[in-house]
Amino acid sequence: MHINLHPSLAFRRVARFARQRMVRLAWALGAALPGAAFSSEPVLIGLDEAYSIATNTAPKAIERGIRVAIAEINARGGVLGGRPLQLVTTDNQGLAARGKDNFIDLAGRPGMTAVFGGKFSPVTVESVPEANRLKVPLVSVWGSADQITDGDPVFPFVFRLSLKDSWGVEALVQRARDSHQASRLCILLPNTAWGRSADKVLASRSQAMRVTLASVRWYNWGDSNFAEHVAGCQQASAQALVMVANEREGALVLGEIAKLPAAQRLPVVAHWGITGGTLHTLVGDALSKVDMQIIQTFTFIDNRRPAAQRLAAALMKEGGLASVREIASPVGSAHAYDMTHLLALAINKAGSTQGDALRQALERLPAFDGAVRRYEPAFTPTRHDALTSREVLFVRMEQGGALVPVK
Repeated sequence: MHINLHPSLAFRRVARFARQRMVRLAWALGAALPGAAFSSEPVLIGLDEAYSIATNTAPKAIERGIRVAIAEINARGGVLGGRPLQLVTTDNQGLAARGKDNFIDLAGRPGMTAVFGGKFSPVTVESVPEANRLKVPLVSVWGSADQITDGDPVFPFVFRLSLKDSWGVEALVQRARDSHQASRLCILLPNTAWGRSADKVLASRSQAMRVTLASVRWYNWGDSNFAEHVAGCQQASAQALVMVANEREGALVLGEIAKLPAAQRLPVVAHWGITGGTLHTLVGDALSKVDMQIIQTFTFIDNRRPAAQRLAAALMKEGGLASVREIASPVGSAHAYDMTHLLALAINKAGSTQGDALRQALERLPAFDGAVRRYEPAFTPTRHDALTSREVLFVRMEQGGALVPVK
């Protein structure tokens, strides 16, 4: 029987058929379909970061990683049988209270599956109780403070794909010992949840690691003079400085060290907050005058993992970059990329955007080959941290900002 269709209906059916063919082709080729049209409601992913801090490169790095993963997933038909993933961003300005409000706002939006937290651990820590109250997963892809995931039992709705201070800070101390034969350390910490997390690790592990904390010095975010801190490290006869800082305070510390005669400049082993910003432009030629190594969990340089190479190619194309060395804040992009793919797997496994179903699915994911590592699995009901100390590496920052691995 022949049925005459209204022209607009016939057109829609042809368009739908063409779209299905394009999706199948994209799946086969692994290609993204920018601006692809889906007929169903989007599934949301939130990202709350400090976009308005001009020196902070982490927000855009994380966002790019998420967007590359979303493009790949949507090219394969999206999630839940054809719904597209869509990113929603908010700006917390680096303020914990604002971050908490933003989390509540994002978590309450229809179709929101999870909210990604960024570089500032204190902001993420403040949102942890809200994630558990609202039953919407909070996912840290940069924050390292132990308090983010160290609930007893595990915080049910908080997950992390990032460095964790309990093993990251220990790695900093070990690096100071191995690279500089330093047994007397000066420690510089911010008076925040991040600094307190690092301090707790140092206090509990320093004796076993056979180091003396010659001086533990605290500063506040926004402090502008670090001369007294650097002088205090020297007066304590420290052999190396372990620095926990972001780019603005880190630049001031390095500037003070660089002013000293070369023989008096303490080597620095640094936490990774400084790589989430434009440190190289803030510190000028002081960067070349201070021996500094920085902890990381990922590098694009000489990385042969297929997912890392796909991500690098997409980031370079999007940014018009000539080399992977030019990719800013690489851990942010890589962590976010992997976590977005893991979340998509969880959404499909749960068959829902509902928080508790997603939590259970995240705890029971199949193995997945990401840019950072192979996850076997990423999380369990008693372990909500996807990375381990096996991912630790150290880099030096070149004058142009490139982060080059060192042995």
